[in-house]
Amino acid sequence: MAEPNDSLANVKEQSRSGFVAFFAESFREMRRVKWPKRHDVILYTGAALVVCAILGVMIWGFDIGVAKVFSLVGVD
Repeated sequence: MAEPNDSLANVKEQSRSGFVAFFAESFREMRRVKWPKRHDVILYTGAALVVCAILGVMIWGFDIGVAKVFSLVGVD
């Protein structure tokens, strides 16, 4: 028979509850997280900034276009 996951079994056996248990379990989960490498973080940040810049230019262009249409119609 397969053994249960040791960390899950320990959590179920512990009788802590409330504030202390929340932080104890949070720190335990943070140790299990697979954090990205520095190079990956730099790439993802760069990609996010490029996408934000492109969307910003698109929204700016749309705003200018709508302003031109309104000025042609006579709405100021």
